[in-house]
Amino acid sequence: MFERIVAAIDNDPERSSKVVDTAKEMAQRFGSRVLVAHVREVERPAAAVAGAARASALPPALSFESEEEAQELVDSAVGRLRAAGVHADGEIGPGAAGSTARELLGIAQAYRADLIVVGDRGSRVTDVLLGGVAHRIVHLAECPILLVR
Repeated sequence: MFERIVAAIDNDPERSSKVVDTAKEMAQRFGSRVLVAHVREVERPAAAVAGAARASALPPALSFESEEEAQELVDSAVGRLRAAGVHADGEIGPGAAGSTARELLGIAQAYRADLIVVGDRGSRVTDVLLGGVAHRIVHLAECPILLVR
């Protein structure tokens, strides 16, 4: 049923662990391959973003995590899946090309994912009003989404 699963992880260890555990269970049940995907967390200064509307380019991003930290997150998740007998690989999105949700969806599309497993923070007011990553993925994805709380 699900040949290719994308497990979208972030910097929250508890949420990411639940995503990896859920992807592992699905992969074991359906004999799936898993791609652990993580987009580096970045932020652009708000004033610079507002000014970028007039300038045609976005300002440089400020990284909240190094490439090494991102790689450690992905490698750890891939290792857990492989230790459980799941065929798993990892990919890191740069976090600079656009929104995290769109980057994750781009990774899923390139991987030809049949399912995306993503953590959801719940019904936080800012996520409802502004749209969190999971919320955006649910509305933009072309394949089924499994939200993990």
